[in-house]
Amino acid sequence: RSPAMWPFSKPLPPPQPEDPVDGMFLWGFLGFVVVLWAFELYIEVRQRRHLRNGVLPTDLEPVVSQQEFQEATAYSLDKNAFRMLHESLNTTAVVLFYAMGGLAMTWRLSSTLCGALRLPSDNEYVRSLAFCFLLFVKSTVESAPFDLYETFVLEDRHGFNKQLFSVWLSDQGKQAGLWVFLGGPVLAAIIWIIKVSGPNLHLYLSAFSLTMVLVFMGIYPNFIAPLFNEFTPLKDGELKTAIEQLASAHKFPLKKLFVVDGSTRSSHSNAYFFGLGSNKRVVLYDTLAPDLLAIVKADTDTDTTADTKKGPPKSGKGACSIPEIVAILAHELGHWAMSHLLKGLVVTMLHLLCFFTFYGMMMSSTAMFKSFGFDEKPVIVGLMLFSNVVAPVEQVIQVMMQFMTRTHEYQADRFAVDEGRGEALARALVKISTTNKSNIHPDPWWSAYHNSHPSLAERLHAIRNAPSAKKRQ
Repeated sequence: RSPAMWPFSKPLPPPQPEDPVDGMFLWGFLGFVVVLWAFELYIEVRQRRHLRNGVLPTDLEPVVSQQEFQEATAYSLDKNAFRMLHESLNTTAVVLFYAMGGLAMTWRLSSTLCGALRLPSDNEYVRSLAFCFLLFVKSTVESAPFDLYETFVLEDRHGFNKQLFSVWLSDQGKQAGLWVFLGGPVLAAIIWIIKVSGPNLHLYLSAFSLTMVLVFMGIYPNFIAPLFNEFTPLKDGELKTAIEQLASAHKFPLKKLFVVDGSTRSSHSNAYFFGLGSNKRVVLYDTLAPDLLAIVKADTDTDTTADTKKGPPKSGKGACSIPEIVAILAHELGHWAMSHLLKGLVVTMLHLLCFFTFYGMMMSSTAMFKSFGFDEKPVIVGLMLFSNVVAPVEQVIQVMMQFMTRTHEYQADRFAVDEGRGEALARALVKISTTNKSNIHPDPWWSAYHNSHPSLAERLHAIRNAPSAKKRQ
């Protein structure tokens, strides 16, 4: 044996020219990530310029003070700067991770993790769970500093944060536990369906997705949400009676009314309803009207502030009255009356059906796998890679669905106006917006791209110009 050939038993084959197609999917994806970041940065710069030069709209002057407008602008500017930094660093991390073969490296590391835990690394289900768990840990570690800063610095600076670090840490642990006990079985089921479905894969995956959506709509409010917040039945009184009368007038199948202790984490306020079929429930944040929605503690509960950073909220200018809360729920009832949830679900399922149909065509693409550094073709990896490949199309669809959501918000407002609650709804929207320091007059491009709800200025204009509102003037 020639010394020049040592330690090989035969000469190495000559290097093969790289197939330009092999890297097409990877660099196409990374190019889109950078272009999207640049576009969103442009949108944020427009928003920042708009905020700095912003003037309180004339039609809002009677209902929003200059001080409230300036406080909301200061909050929006801080969030704007945070988003630009966060997205820039996140984009850099994504590009480096994929360009350096991080996804394939994580797949190899999942085999090592299985071995360390004495699990069969040759079992695709087990290894896929280990792979996804490593990505979950990576995502959590990367996002934690930003989440901590946003919660305990930015939100605290503007008077919103109410939680202790121990509560935040507990929430992270609960989320990890939910991922393991709920996400794991769902992930395994998806892999199994893809393996056994054959040419009808898109139909079975769509049916499974619909089933999971309906199941989680049932278990989230009853089992998952209570892990993070306390839901207390609304006490008897004028507010409860008014809400029940509203539901009865429209034959809304209201079963229960709850108050959630949102004040233990933030002073932001909200209201919503949930439930399937004839089992509807309404949830009101205690920050919406602290005196009306005060949560009654048991007599034995002597430490009522043990889990909060600050005391309970106090009613003030931003507290909603009973007619205003009922008007907010009339808006929510409008979503139900016009079947917005059902329409959204149908659009989502059609979207998933198309997604899974094209995934079935590309799930075994050798070029796609090799482009991201994979010689083998794990099912769950293929699903992730396809999601990356079609990311530009998904972004367009997301913007279109957001436009549909904004349209639904206008329609729900119109429903409340037609019920004769337009003025009360307008007052409630002003109070919620100013209390939450929402951006009441954002840059039009930024609002259209980012906001699922129209701005306060847009909603008040629509409410005041609704035909039924004009008739009452």
